[in-house]
Amino acid sequence: MHTEPGPYPGPLVVAVRGPSRSGKTALAERVIALLAEHGRTVAYLKRTHHELDLPAKASGRVWARQPAAMVMRAPDRTQLTLPAGSGTASELLALVPDAVDLVLLETHSPEPYPTVLSELLEPGRDEHVIGRWLLDDVDAAAAKVSEVVLAMLPGDRALAFALRAAMHQHSGGHGPGHACAGLVLGTRLALLGCELLGVEAPDTTKRLMVAAETDRCAVDAIQVVTGCRPGKRTLRLLDYGKLAATFFDEWTGTAVRVAARGDLRGRAEALALTPDRLESQRLAYLSMPAADLFEWRASDFAPDQFDLPGPPRRRVNCVTCGEEVSDGRDVMTDAGPRCRPCAGWTARP
Repeated sequence: MHTEPGPYPGPLVVAVRGPSRSGKTALAERVIALLAEHGRTVAYLKRTHHELDLPAKASGRVWARQPAAMVMRAPDRTQLTLPAGSGTASELLALVPDAVDLVLLETHSPEPYPTVLSELLEPGRDEHVIGRWLLDDVDAAAAKVSEVVLAMLPGDRALAFALRAAMHQHSGGHGPGHACAGLVLGTRLALLGCELLGVEAPDTTKRLMVAAETDRCAVDAIQVVTGCRPGKRTLRLLDYGKLAATFFDEWTGTAVRVAARGDLRGRAEALALTPDRLESQRLAYLSMPAADLFEWRASDFAPDQFDLPGPPRRRVNCVTCGEEVSDGRDVMTDAGPRCRPCAGWTARP
């Protein structure tokens, strides 16, 4: 989780800190409602000493048997219950879904996040206070806090959400991951490719096909943003060593190739956003206009019948090894069809 304003994927975490009965929940309620008016989504985290299920209820009896997890659907919500764990803020924040703009963390003790602090308490050492409140003035305080928080949220919401999902993919689902420069470029390249074709991302209709020309970090981002995957036969990997990809719209037959500019690194380094070269690159790639990052042009890319999604169009057996070869990947020889390894082909295109 990123705690400071700036071009980070987020979600932004803000602590609401105060003693018992000081109005923490009342403030959080109002901030959630005010941000919803601006189209922003908020997650709410709270640690409590109260039981969540009454012992006499069926859910309480089931939970007493210590299941690994319990999911309950009521008319107004679906609730996932997990073992308590350590209760640290970082552990709880890891459970928050990707597609939220802000997390409000209700707490009694200081946390390393921007904090809205009750007037009944003094700031802790190094506590970053962005607002104060009193219970009898909670409405006005919530309005001021909402203005501050809105200014702290990323301006490009689609990029923030897409990059966050790419980070999770890149980490293999173990934690939020790290938004390296290649992942940032892959995310922005994929968003641009979809935008140029007018295809909503991620595509869930197998309308979109992508041929990526790299097998590095950017591919994880391209896969998540576009919804295309090798197993669906909608993502092809061409190991050309280039940060580029061709996007093909099967509905219209149009295609566009998007590639990182050859002078991209020099443009990013010229900005010198931080002393650290790699971090400066990453921040530059998040903030630079698309035209400064990429070049794009129409492409004559047109997959044949053996490259399209769906069941295999043809299956044959290799006359040398006897193994089955699908989708026209065989090589016809005088002796009959052979698989590419038996025919002496290399894996690299």
